[in-house]
Amino acid sequence: MPARQRARRPRYVGSPFPAHPSFLRCQILALRWLRRGLVEVYNHSMRAEVIPKLTYEEFRQLPADGKHYELIHGEVHLTPAPNTKHQFVVHNLDIALSLYVQKNKLGEVWEAPLDVRLAEDTALQPDLVFVGSGRVEIVREEFIAGAPDLVVEVLSASTAVHDRATKLPIYAQAGEPEVWLIDSQAKTVEVLKLQGKKYFVDAILAGDQVLTSDLFPGWQLPLHDLFDFRGRF
Repeated sequence: MPARQRARRPRYVGSPFPAHPSFLRCQILALRWLRRGLVEVYNHSMRAEVIPKLTYEEFRQLPADGKHYELIHGEVHLTPAPNTKHQFVVHNLDIALSLYVQKNKLGEVWEAPLDVRLAEDTALQPDLVFVGSGRVEIVREEFIAGAPDLVVEVLSASTAVHDRATKLPIYAQAGEPEVWLIDSQAKTVEVLKLQGKKYFVDAILAGDQVLTSDLFPGWQLPLHDLFDFRGRF
């Protein structure tokens, strides 16, 4: 009789990061509970494990393991922990923008981790989002239901390709009107605006330039303040 072959340790479908074993076990148990009769399937002919795709409601019921995940077309993607440069930029932008938005009653600014549900099988976690005062009803207790007025992604070496190649088309499909791509290494800001189903570059900022937006009349943020790393880098 041929020797039994041991199944390989599975990876999250579509993700470059290895699966966390304890989380994957919990995921499968949750799926068995959520979908009657639906279990992890081992395809002997392809020698690959098939993990059933999830809806966002099913994704939300998976047990927390201390890591951050996004749901993309039903597939679970692990988000790597940000570095300190990334966090400096998010913090600097959040403080400058939140104070202005709150003072002028323009809406609400939210910082990750927070799910933005863009479809029944897709929920992303932008680094920062803005929801205008006329649309605050999309902010639910546990997630944001629909495209905000602005999403901000701070790029790093481990996420830049994913943010541009995978997340941008999803934002466009969901009708996200404005995206800021902030590169903490190059110290640049790309302002993208949606036209039809594609993004076009409205501005690329660097050096001594100042970040502004029609969403926040009168607000200005010099890039040297945005990329203030307190002299550490």
